[in-house]
Amino acid sequence: MTMTDASDDRLEALWRQAGRDVHAEEAFLRELSGQRVSVILRQRPGPGDAAPERNLVQWKRESDGTAFAPVFTHPTHVAFSLPAPAQLVLVPVRVLLAAGGDQTYIVNPLSEAPFELRAAQRTLLRRSIAETHHDAEWPSLHAPWIFRLPDDALYPVAVKLVEWFNATGHVDQAFLYELTRGKEPRTEIVLGLNEPADTALADALMAIVTQAGVEAASFIIRFLPDEPSHREGLAQAGLTPFYQRPAPSHHLRH
Repeated sequence: MTMTDASDDRLEALWRQAGRDVHAEEAFLRELSGQRVSVILRQRPGPGDAAPERNLVQWKRESDGTAFAPVFTHPTHVAFSLPAPAQLVLVPVRVLLAAGGDQTYIVNPLSEAPFELRAAQRTLLRRSIAETHHDAEWPSLHAPWIFRLPDDALYPVAVKLVEWFNATGHVDQAFLYELTRGKEPRTEIVLGLNEPADTALADALMAIVTQAGVEAASFIIRFLPDEPSHREGLAQAGLTPFYQRPAPSHHLRH
């Protein structure tokens, strides 16, 4: 059995137990937050109407007519062929929530135990995703993101971070910026790392930042390879790294 198979089995087991009590539900949602799920797209992903936020298939619940996006913990829960050009695709849950927003989702709606992701469940999912230092939202015309340079008061924090980067060699490139976003705008300071996601690394850096006097609630860390919205925003704002590891010097031998 591969690690992926074991993860799939765990998700399936937790889904089947999710309706038992609040603790079982929370365990399922925590596991789901870091998983990939199968969803149905109307057509092959692309621009315009094929963009992720417009391309997600919705069904209607017969009992009350509620529109929802069907989500499947495993492709085997879709026991029929999809009419072309619709297709079943595998996506991380954080990407699903970012693309689908606050609509209703039902996990395994064709099963004997459909699980509805209502507002409270979506909030818990997003909280779990944020704890891994990832985003579960994208900018939109109604809620654009604004990228700025941070206040000069953060200079001592930047110095502490650079000292740690140089001492450990763990980070090659980092950005420090202010980000305002959301329908009810909130502003956070972001440390954007051009590194693969690493929760232990992010936790170590958060400890440095909070020890330097920054409130943890106003500071987040994001791994830029996983966050195209951050990369695009930085490029459009013309923001440059505050830290770039110097290239090793090569001395000629005589």
